[in-house]
Amino acid sequence: MRRKNHFIYFFTTLIMLVAGVTGCKKFLDVNKNLNDPTAVPVSLLLSNCERNIANNTALGSGLGGTMSIYVHQTTGRVGADRYGAGSAGWDGLYGAITNLNVIIKQGTEETRYAYAGIAKILKAYAFSILVDVYGDVPFSEFDKFADGITQPKFDKGKDIYPQLLTMIDEGIADINNPAPNASKPAADDYIYKGDLTKWKKAANTIKLKLYTQVRRVQDVKAAVTALLATPANLINSQAESFMMPYGPFGTTDDRHPAYGDYNATQRGGQLLSPWLYEIMKGKNANILNGIADPRVPYYAYNQKSALGGTNPTPENCTEYRDGGFISIYFGSNGNCRDGSNSNTYSLLGLYPAGGRFNDSAAVQINTITPIKAGTGALPHQFITYADRLFLEAELINTGVITGDEKAVFSKALDESFLQMDYIITNFIKPSSAGSPQTVPAIATLAATTTYKTDVLAAFDAATAAKKLELIMTEKWINRIENPVDSYTDYRRTGYPVLFAPAPAGTVTSVTGPDGKVTPVQNDRQYPWSLPFNTNEIAFNANAPVQKVPENYKVFWQP
Repeated sequence: MRRKNHFIYFFTTLIMLVAGVTGCKKFLDVNKNLNDPTAVPVSLLLSNCERNIANNTALGSGLGGTMSIYVHQTTGRVGADRYGAGSAGWDGLYGAITNLNVIIKQGTEETRYAYAGIAKILKAYAFSILVDVYGDVPFSEFDKFADGITQPKFDKGKDIYPQLLTMIDEGIADINNPAPNASKPAADDYIYKGDLTKWKKAANTIKLKLYTQVRRVQDVKAAVTALLATPANLINSQAESFMMPYGPFGTTDDRHPAYGDYNATQRGGQLLSPWLYEIMKGKNANILNGIADPRVPYYAYNQKSALGGTNPTPENCTEYRDGGFISIYFGSNGNCRDGSNSNTYSLLGLYPAGGRFNDSAAVQINTITPIKAGTGALPHQFITYADRLFLEAELINTGVITGDEKAVFSKALDESFLQMDYIITNFIKPSSAGSPQTVPAIATLAATTTYKTDVLAAFDAATAAKKLELIMTEKWINRIENPVDSYTDYRRTGYPVLFAPAPAGTVTSVTGPDGKVTPVQNDRQYPWSLPFNTNEIAFNANAPVQKVPENYKVFWQP
């Protein structure tokens, strides 16, 4: 099975001894707090929290893996297929929040205000993900063990969101506190290396994201107008993007979670979705039809050549095949869905996983060797500069703010390609792999210029609704590494249009590029949220009854 990496550094054991991991503290003696971590340096806690939040949201993590299938960026023979996944990310995010609370308390007491401020920003971000995915969650009474609260109530998501915005402002105020700090973050801050100005930009951009997400249920015009009035206070360049770096293979294996298939003995749980692939190839009649996306060889690495090439023969029959690109369908009942094709499937490539660029060599990745496997050093992208511009384009399109919608969308497209080049050059570094690859800069390719020209021509010809679909579809393609946000965007806007195999309980069929017909089905309707954590429901007397995910909407959904 695909390797599940947590990528924690040498102090993991120490940190895990002090981290509470669930809202109800189900593994603790309810009369005594056994997890009092007051002796742990805040610097160690900060490093662990940053990594933990990324490990629970990135593509390839439990939550990221589920969400990428739910928004049809990837597919796989896993529980999320046919929308059958359970809870994910709950324990990990609450464990991170527990340690962030320690940083906030201890950092304030020790006059390490910068640490406390960063912790508040990260805490607000982590809670926003929990609300976005689950809806109502423990908040006001969570981690109140010292106050005698062992069964925290579930707060309404609509009541939590305003407090998160306040928490972010408090984090900025702590960073700006003029009092002397006993110490400030540096290398222990994996994200910004102690650059507090960038932390404030990230904080304001998180606020812009949260306001955009609630725009359909409350008036956010004044708030977002104020934020966008001073772009310099937001993420305003590639170097300011809010990202968590991962490293290459070494003595400490801290590669990106999505890289796991490169050293897996059995593959098929994380494959590029044929739905996304066909949209990027310009083969979807509804959107971007006839417009070929130059990102395809960056996103998918083909282990096989096209028929007639140097290495065309699969191990077993294939379900979806377009030349050298080989995958499976969401919800498939086909005969070729479960055959062993580990050395046949197309793998997530250079950009979504830090793997290999598809140079058409069709080299089989059958072992983890430096010759074949890439570096895995892709950062997790919480919010990038391109993401910020896509948010702004959406706000203009929907009339929340005024502005030149096409100009902002055009800039977002530019930065989505420049983002790839920035990350490939500064983080993944394919030229440093055991078998170095020379990867063309995508932003300057002639194919990229043609692609952008064609997309903008389609934008000019579109209705307002179609313009929003183009904005959200391009954001979805760009956000392949952060599928949690794509899941939120789809539920908020209805875009991008997703693969719909069949109504629940029925079977239909799809025809692949090679003419093969595959039966597909759904087990249930689209889940508007994830089910509550089963242990939380079982052990927390104040937890609600388990939800029906396809009927339970988060408060910001129309």
